[in-house]
Amino acid sequence: MGGSNRNKTTQGTEKATPSKPPTKVNYGDHYTRDEKRRKVLKPNVEYTTPSGHTYKTDDKGRIVSCEGKLNLEQGKRNTHAQKVVGREDRLPDDEGGHLIATIFKGSGGLDNLVPMNGNLNKGEWKKLENMWAKALEQKKSVEVKIKPKYLDGSQRPDSFEIKYKIGKGRWVKVDFENVSGGKSGG
Repeated sequence: MGGSNRNKTTQGTEKATPSKPPTKVNYGDHYTRDEKRRKVLKPNVEYTTPSGHTYKTDDKGRIVSCEGKLNLEQGKRNTHAQKVVGREDRLPDDEGGHLIATIFKGSGGLDNLVPMNGNLNKGEWKKLENMWAKALEQKKSVEVKIKPKYLDGSQRPDSFEIKYKIGKGRWVKVDFENVSGGKSGG
């Protein structure tokens, strides 16, 4: 599936920015239905969840950025959304990965999920979440900015750019490829 293109993370990767400035919409108004009547995200919108996390979509309705302050407060999971996110572009070893984990009151819906390699989701991504949770337990603030990056018209991110700040520290940048282990081979 997409063999040689899978390894081209930087070259050929579309810019993860909306093609035109996004329209701000109320939470709940960021969904529409596709031609098969399936719930999908609207293109070129910006929405903020009740927990204060802000997301932007591109002209294909893909999440291209999410940011906000994290809090240790359990959100609700949506196992159906986790199973269907990415639909036809999803790979067999993908899971519905939360951009902002439900332990930080991240939404359980399609508005916070992307197809993510299962090993990455439960491995390197989870390590970051555990570090953020530990900082929050120590009463430090945690802010995140996450940008999924896509190849061509795929609904599946090829990679992720993550920036986070703990307390009054500097912003730290981490990049993951959407593959087992999350790291590039070269």
